[in-house]
Amino acid sequence: MSIIGEIKDKVTRYVDVYIKLFKVDFILRTSNVMGFIIFAIIGLLLLLCAAIFMGFGLVELFMAVDISKLGAFFIVVGIYLLLLVLLIACRRPVTRFFASGIIRELTRGDDDEDDE
Repeated sequence: MSIIGEIKDKVTRYVDVYIKLFKVDFILRTSNVMGFIIFAIIGLLLLLCAAIFMGFGLVELFMAVDISKLGAFFIVVGIYLLLLVLLIACRRPVTRFFASGIIRELTRGDDDEDDE
């Protein structure tokens, strides 16, 4: 019965270690994905701020060319709408870019495991 008890202890230790390893790997992958998502959100917010201030700069530029303030704002809104249509037209490459980043973060550890 001693041999069966030792085997039982080793199996339970193996299962415990495997569960702990799975938890640590899950936490690592989740934190990498969340970090990527937070990085993307911060980047998009900074891009939004830059676009707003570039819009104000374009309005001032158009006003310097003797276009009325209202006309300059409408021109800038037209430019923004044109960029929105372009973004919608390029929807698949943009979503693939972000999806590939998330997939890369999820599978980053798999390359290291294959080498072992």
